[in-house]
Amino acid sequence: MLHVILLASAALSQSVSQFRRGPPALAALTVKYDSSRAVAIVTELAQRSIGALPEAEGTARLKSSVLELLAPYGDPALGVPSATFDEIDAKCRALEARNPTGASTAVAALDGAWRVRFSDAPPPSNGALGPLRGRAFQIVDVASRTYRNELSLFGGAVQLSLAATFEQPSASKAALRVAFRTLTATLGGVALPSIQFPTGTERTWLLTYTDADTRVVRAGVDGGRSTARELGLIKQGEGESPDSYLFYLTRAPPEEAAPASFWRVVSSTMAAAGQRRALKTALMQACEGQRLGAATDEAGRARIINLIRELEQLNPTARPAQSTKLLGTWRVVWTTESELLALTNSGLLGLPCQGASQTIGRTAAADERGAQRGAFDYSLSNEISFEGGFLRVGSSCEPQAQGGRVNFRFESCAAKWRSVQLPLPPVGSGWFEVLYLDEDLRLCTDVRGDWQVCIKG
Repeated sequence: MLHVILLASAALSQSVSQFRRGPPALAALTVKYDSSRAVAIVTELAQRSIGALPEAEGTARLKSSVLELLAPYGDPALGVPSATFDEIDAKCRALEARNPTGASTAVAALDGAWRVRFSDAPPPSNGALGPLRGRAFQIVDVASRTYRNELSLFGGAVQLSLAATFEQPSASKAALRVAFRTLTATLGGVALPSIQFPTGTERTWLLTYTDADTRVVRAGVDGGRSTARELGLIKQGEGESPDSYLFYLTRAPPEEAAPASFWRVVSSTMAAAGQRRALKTALMQACEGQRLGAATDEAGRARIINLIRELEQLNPTARPAQSTKLLGTWRVVWTTESELLALTNSGLLGLPCQGASQTIGRTAAADERGAQRGAFDYSLSNEISFEGGFLRVGSSCEPQAQGGRVNFRFESCAAKWRSVQLPLPPVGSGWFEVLYLDEDLRLCTDVRGDWQVCIKG
């Protein structure tokens, strides 16, 4: 934008200097200086300058919005409703219109490991084996013109590896012809004999969008044999068109896509579980007798925060903000929140504090939509109990699609003592970040940098 302003300033200076050399005749001025054309030129330059940045921002936003739409349905996403699929498809088509990779470089851009985030193709291409969800990757070796589909289930106890070759029939088209070769299953670390695919079991891949971290692929049988069709798993003619199925993939580091050793997975899982138990025990012991944190000195505070950080590294719940484990009533056992600690020390109007809790639940709107979550579809109730009464703050909350952040907005506040209830004005909004979540323990930090340890029930 700055260079457009400079160009406009230069044009204006040139016009001023012309006038300083002497007032031209009106006809001459009309010929030499066409103001509408100057405005058009500056406008075009501005559009070019300003347009480049929103386009880049728009591409990033399109990619993140696809992942946000997919998030409620798991990773890879399964059971996506048709209305949501239509939204995803529309965003993918918008991405395809911006495809930065031409036909001549499309194949080279595929090299490496890619994680399947969604496909409406039949299993196991969609990252599932029947109703079971796995971790699905495509690993492409451009030099040898081969690729593997790797599907891992039950933490690596069951692994399927589909080997294929590919070629680019036309250098002028970003499309591949893929031939399936073998399917190998590994159970508990033991590889079973490979199954050979019949000759002609092929697919067409249309490489409709590829950049450094994202791929969109349209695929179909396109005249090849279909094992799923021959086994009666899909209808006759389904998937025939070369753009029948949509794949959305993101770049994965090689170590993430590498098939895991079953026994290594079992061993590391057991070790992590044991470490979690030990740290949880140490944390509960550190919080015991601390009066929600009001009796904790600096050394004790540092120890508890350190235990929280250690447990954060062993968090067993992916995307905790989206997990149903988050729902329910949680009792606060320790915090650094100054307001709660002040009430713990001084009470409310002389009434001693008896405890604090949080209840997170679905609203009626969320229940009506089922799995399709919308903004602020969940409720959050914070309650501090006193002898004969309580202080309660009600909020709406919105778990973000990725990670552990939950946004909230205050909607009600009330104080009650015996039969007298006094409504108070709710003010503000914020967020808290779930660092660790399992069936009975939740560890959080928040927008103000406070810490919280909560147990279920």
